[in-house]
Amino acid sequence: MRLTATEFADFVATRQDIHFQQTKAFGDFQTTLGHEAFYFAVKDSGTIVAAILVTLSKVRLGYLAEAHGNPYFSETLAINQALIAGVQKALKKQGVLKLVVHSNQMIAQYDDNWEEVAVMNQDLTSFYQQLGFSQGQLSAFEKGFNYNYSKTLSGFESFAKLEKSYKKNGLQTIKKARQLGIQVYEASFDELSDFKKVVDEAGERRQFDTRDLAYYQAVYQAFGNQVKFMLAKINFKSELESNQIALATIRQELTQAEAQNKKKSLDTLHQRLARLEKFEREIQQFVVTYGDQDVILAAAQFFIMPNEVIYMFSGMYDAFREFSAPFLIQDEMLHFAYDHQISHYHFMGINAPDDPDQGVLRFKQNFKGYIWQSSGNYDLLVKPILYRVTELLKAFIKR
Repeated sequence: MRLTATEFADFVATRQDIHFQQTKAFGDFQTTLGHEAFYFAVKDSGTIVAAILVTLSKVRLGYLAEAHGNPYFSETLAINQALIAGVQKALKKQGVLKLVVHSNQMIAQYDDNWEEVAVMNQDLTSFYQQLGFSQGQLSAFEKGFNYNYSKTLSGFESFAKLEKSYKKNGLQTIKKARQLGIQVYEASFDELSDFKKVVDEAGERRQFDTRDLAYYQAVYQAFGNQVKFMLAKINFKSELESNQIALATIRQELTQAEAQNKKKSLDTLHQRLARLEKFEREIQQFVVTYGDQDVILAAAQFFIMPNEVIYMFSGMYDAFREFSAPFLIQDEMLHFAYDHQISHYHFMGINAPDDPDQGVLRFKQNFKGYIWQSSGNYDLLVKPILYRVTELLKAFIKR
């Protein structure tokens, strides 16, 4: 049966295993993009026991229906079969050619050296086959999220203990970045254009497609407090002044140590002096360019669900790479997740093990989690004959 968006939202609110793409907010977001959102469920004595959000987009000669994320299936196969049969019947009336479930369940887990440590959900394909689906293909975009990185946040007595679980290099980088006076904060609706600029610069440099401003605005409005667009900024003039004060203090301590002939202290003080002088030379260039204004260094988007925080789009201005602002953004959001008793932190996609570029993985590994492989797509032909005609038509046009 069909549900209203409100009924679906009330049902999802009772769940712990919420996927951000199976929420009313995602349905609202898809509607803003010009798609249609439909909510279906099976009820037992008036209580919803299985449900799914399906969105429709126009294709040649009909519509494509998609269920992103994991539908809320029952443990009873017959209930799930009834749900999909009802969905198929309703979609057929809407002119839908095919339904694709973009499943996102963990099927294998690996350690940081890509050694398989566990397999799970191995009966998933069989399960979908019993519902009438066949295994589908991943798009080029989806292949970028076939392997993921996550961290479990439960079991730590405090956030300080959680931070100590990071890799040594990651924690040292965070501590160093904190000393620079970088501020991490949540962007307002009017600051989404600043977010977009950072992501666009990174996309052009790293050659990945980015979204337009309307997309981010639609996400912001649809998800409300379930989405955060985080920015990291710095005031170079303020940092230069703070560094100059630190330099003056170190030079005074050096003078005293030399007078007292404290050789061990002199070595340490000279090292600190060299670092501060180097930082002053570097930052003076930015002060000339930016003066006394706040400058954005990096940005990242996150979805906030009761069971997980999901790291989505991000970017960093390459000119400010040395300031390591993305590390601070991740640490801030890990802290947020821990404080709100959210047990799972999803860093999202990494490149496949046979891809030579493992830079994204190396960054995420600083926070000491685990690699996992996601399940693929499952297809259900709603109008098989018409769908095959469209596929033949597409193949003919490509010739």
